[in-house]
Amino acid sequence: MTSTARVEPLYISAAASRNNASASRTTDGLIAFASGHLISLWNSANDTHEGIHTTLTGHGAEVSALKFSNLDQHILVSGDRKGNAKLWRQEGESIKGTWKELASLPNVHSGSVSAVETLALSSEGGESKYLVVTGGSNASIKVSIVDSATGQAEQVQKIDCRGKIPLELALSYLPQSKGLVLAVGSTENRIQLYTSPSASSPKFTKSLSLEGHTDWIRCLSFTTPIPSSASPSSSTSTTNIGYDINPGEVLLASGGQDNYIRLWRFTRLSHSTTTSKPAPANGLSALDELEKALAEKDPSVTSTAGGGKEGELRVKAHDFSIEGDGEFSCASEAVLLGHDAWVTGLNWAPSDTSRSSSSTTNPGLRLLSASADRSMILWTPLQTNDLTTSATSTLWTSQHRFGEFSSVTNLGFFGALWGKDAKTVMASGWGGSWHVWDQKDEEGAEWEPKVAATGHLGKVCQVVWEPEGEYLLSASHDMSTRLHAPWRRQSGNDGRLLETWHELGRPQIHGYPLSSLSFIDRLQFVSGADEKLIRVFDAPQNFVDSLDKLSKVKLAGAVDKPRPMAANVPPLGLSNRAIASQAEADQLPPASNDPFEAVAPVNFSVNEQHPPLEEQLLGSTLWPETEKLYGHSFELVALCSAHRSPLIASACKATLPSHALIRLYDTRTWLPVRTEGGILEGHSLTITKLEFSRDDKWLLSVSRDRCWRVYERIEGEEKLGYRPVAMEKAHARIIWDACWSLDSSFFATASRDKTTKIWTRASSNSGWECSKTLKFDEAATSIATTYLQSQQLHLLSIGLENGQIHLYTSPVSAPSDFSQLSILDPTIAHVLAVTSLSFCPKQDLAQDVVARLASGSEDKSVRIFDIKL
Repeated sequence: MTSTARVEPLYISAAASRNNASASRTTDGLIAFASGHLISLWNSANDTHEGIHTTLTGHGAEVSALKFSNLDQHILVSGDRKGNAKLWRQEGESIKGTWKELASLPNVHSGSVSAVETLALSSEGGESKYLVVTGGSNASIKVSIVDSATGQAEQVQKIDCRGKIPLELALSYLPQSKGLVLAVGSTENRIQLYTSPSASSPKFTKSLSLEGHTDWIRCLSFTTPIPSSASPSSSTSTTNIGYDINPGEVLLASGGQDNYIRLWRFTRLSHSTTTSKPAPANGLSALDELEKALAEKDPSVTSTAGGGKEGELRVKAHDFSIEGDGEFSCASEAVLLGHDAWVTGLNWAPSDTSRSSSSTTNPGLRLLSASADRSMILWTPLQTNDLTTSATSTLWTSQHRFGEFSSVTNLGFFGALWGKDAKTVMASGWGGSWHVWDQKDEEGAEWEPKVAATGHLGKVCQVVWEPEGEYLLSASHDMSTRLHAPWRRQSGNDGRLLETWHELGRPQIHGYPLSSLSFIDRLQFVSGADEKLIRVFDAPQNFVDSLDKLSKVKLAGAVDKPRPMAANVPPLGLSNRAIASQAEADQLPPASNDPFEAVAPVNFSVNEQHPPLEEQLLGSTLWPETEKLYGHSFELVALCSAHRSPLIASACKATLPSHALIRLYDTRTWLPVRTEGGILEGHSLTITKLEFSRDDKWLLSVSRDRCWRVYERIEGEEKLGYRPVAMEKAHARIIWDACWSLDSSFFATASRDKTTKIWTRASSNSGWECSKTLKFDEAATSIATTYLQSQQLHLLSIGLENGQIHLYTSPVSAPSDFSQLSILDPTIAHVLAVTSLSFCPKQDLAQDVVARLASGSEDKSVRIFDIKL
């Protein structure tokens, strides 16, 4: 970005990928999650609810797995679907510190990276190194060492998984040892354990196969409840965690597609340095020896220290040894059943608060699980006493269950993450939005839902501001439109005015990918999708009230007519049906036994104190559909509404001139304009963009046929039609976008031929001529313009196929004299094609802000930038 202008991100909206391996957290509340090609960073502990504050770019494919290092939470490892992995390091202690790419591991796998794990290692020379373990869809695990000083990565081992794809990896130090244990969950029903006698020079060998699960294993989590430094005779630590476990012993939690959670305990038996393994001391020793004799040798690893044969856990406990380190035991500790579907996330409550500024008492050993049954469970151990024998035992119980139990709002959770100081729990839902519950400081307080990050799960096709610029509407291939607006309120600490942007509504949840939007007025918009009709939506009273309370915006004209309170979508329907009152909402048919026919609940008490939560966005923020407009033969592509005239212009997909038509509709009657100029011909292929000039005198269209056409309004009081006045085959490739200047002195076209052209009126006043050509290294995919009144400048923004946004200015007196103002590269803008740009028409923006720009992209994110000169 050049120094002539400051461009600051105001708002980033992005969804979490549907993958339990693509989200991780630190103990201070920083959440990293995959969002398409991006890694989004969100401070979940921020009291101002700012949402995503930055995104990390660099992956050339969708990010498929990521994880923070347990011992150094300033380190993050990530992998993508092309088989590349990256190691990131944070600079600065602040939670918003800058993250830089430390190392790149290109083509570490021939397929997608399915699981990652990393561990910080300290070397004798003081320079730290990082152990990076990656699992791939090519059924292999790669072990690499990264030098923190140079960023050089060296692969030290490859483990063949014998056709099984690793789905989760977990690393831990063994009890009272410098050796490592690597647990691997994969597309089989066994947990494979690999051990290494040294962390600094890792060489993993297979030690055990843990049996018990009956389906694929999707999540693993290690914890050491009491550090090895604690006194073995002291019961203080054991009392604090509420669990009978010795210092240094390690617990492993595993969850799979069999709906079960299993706990395993690792214990040191001896510090013997011999390589021979003592005979089993239990009554099943003969069975153990027989199983070992029958076990096949794994060709991917070297022999274990205990005699050169693999062990398989077929009884409650099994021993294994590490050469030069001694004997260890792994025992099946407990089986937890509480979920009715796949377990998709497991995490022990963090006990390390080194990054947190506050010091809290450990409330005990706790495990959080997430499932495809649309719930999360908080598990805690409960000590029980047998009065007859005076013996004590531990029972794992479900202390709290979180979630929304309607399939219409969520089809499953992923992740199961802990927030700051383990007082917050969160998971991402099927729709990509986050669900968060927060517990107050007092003991035993209730868990309350909190505002969280949301975003589109598919390509964003269009963003458009409402006529006064108070809120933004976006449409996406995820079949939804989302309304983004500011939440303005007084700070509870110092009383200053806070303003943060959030998703305040989801006016349309559809059955087809949405492609285009246009506001008719502040409370009405039209949308087009991959269907042949145009749908018209009117704001409900629920939205008017929430915008007043949350954004402090009073909508003029909202009381001119009675409005329904809300809307809902009938089972198997596509049209939002108006609901006039709460009584009518209560009479809606009950949810069907079929989860795909459930009716979303309607709640009228939302949007009063905070932005709506995800389940409220889905069930209570729909806008009623008031009209349907017919006429097109194929899927809608472009929509535009006039600024002063009661007109809508629309176009659909076309491969023949007979279908490449512009149809005009009268918004007073919602009927097609049947007079002269109501149907406009001229193009031969799909029209990609329509735009009315500010005074509605001109209608501009651009097309895949590489031509633009200008139509002039037919004069007359009752005339609504347009007539063609100019056209030109302007570019060598498809024209993606076009826009008018606010004073109609020029229009601009953006093309796949890597140029943007500025067209001004010819001196003969008989048409338009190209007065300026701007050339780029990538295709120009979107364009927008505005007018800076205080500087007397036109401001032009151009989005490119690589995600860059270029800003240009020109004097009002010379509209073709454009000079570059700034370049927004992918570190601040997008990483894939910019599909839509829109300048905010609001005049009284924040201090020093001369323009506000919204953008949407194929990378699935919506962004708002403040431009300061």
